[in-house]
Amino acid sequence: MTSIRTLVTGSAALLVLAAGGWGGYTWWPDAGTTTRSDSLCAPDLSRPEYVAAESANLALVTVTGTIGYLEEEPELPGGVQTVKVRIDTALKGAAAGTLALGQSVDVKRDGGFSTAGADNRYDVLRPGHQYIVSFYNGGSYGDGYVLYSEDTPDPDQAVERWTGHIATKAALPQPAEC
Repeated sequence: MTSIRTLVTGSAALLVLAAGGWGGYTWWPDAGTTTRSDSLCAPDLSRPEYVAAESANLALVTVTGTIGYLEEEPELPGGVQTVKVRIDTALKGAAAGTLALGQSVDVKRDGGFSTAGADNRYDVLRPGHQYIVSFYNGGSYGDGYVLYSEDTPDPDQAVERWTGHIATKAALPQPAEC
């Protein structure tokens, strides 16, 4: 009987020590060390040649209609508008056809959409207009998700300019955290 009591007591003590060690390891940071934070390593879309180099899909599109709007998180402003686009000229990756694309937008007081807070060129996609868009395939908003959009009043000139950006094969800067 004594050996069973000793075994149970020893096991309980070992369990308490292991739990305390694990708790100390996970909850208390070491004194004097810096805490590493993770960051999202999104592509640098600050310059057209970077957009051309980073984009899996780049195309001249015509927005043929709106599909809807999805408010992602009620406590945060904005959401995602989805639009139907026709690919007029595939510049990189994209194939001809019709796609449903999602685009992050903020809602204005009048009910319209805005992309004013975007870090890069990100024009709101409106039916009847043509745009150069960079997008990735897949996601939960249709066929793809827009990363970059630029209104193109002169489609021929835009295709020529973006073909040149693709041809430069720009070297991209790499953030230190990625």
